[in-house]
Amino acid sequence: SSGINAEYGGGSAGGYEGYHGYSSVPQQVASGCPYTDVALPSPQAYSMSKICKARLFFVSAPGKIGQEVLSDVFCRFSDLIDIQIITGTAYGYIRYGIKESADAAKMLLDGANVAGNVIRLSFADDDNSGNKRAKTDHPMI
Repeated sequence: SSGINAEYGGGSAGGYEGYHGYSSVPQQVASGCPYTDVALPSPQAYSMSKICKARLFFVSAPGKIGQEVLSDVFCRFSDLIDIQIITGTAYGYIRYGIKESADAAKMLLDGANVAGNVIRLSFADDDNSGNKRAKTDHPMI
């Protein structure tokens, strides 16, 4: 695990030094992603599985980031399932089949400049987490 910092640009994203044991990370940094100055792994194939293990919520400012750009940036972490942009907005969801991929993407890209926009990432609430109010079948009175 001594090569992890070198693989990700020396830990410049803050805190990568303590992140070890992620075996799905490619061993080479891409020569450069045209949409960001963050050192990223080489592009990976999309996941064959549709079982989501982690979902990131993203928001970009000051503008929107297109599907093609987001796909190129986030496919560099293995087991990307899909990216859903909420129509007409600058936010959406990124789903991964491996939680460690979402962890690595968040660690490296939260607050990064992507295609001239700052992108913020957070883990989305799990729909089954129990944190949401129960739905009721009766009409509001």
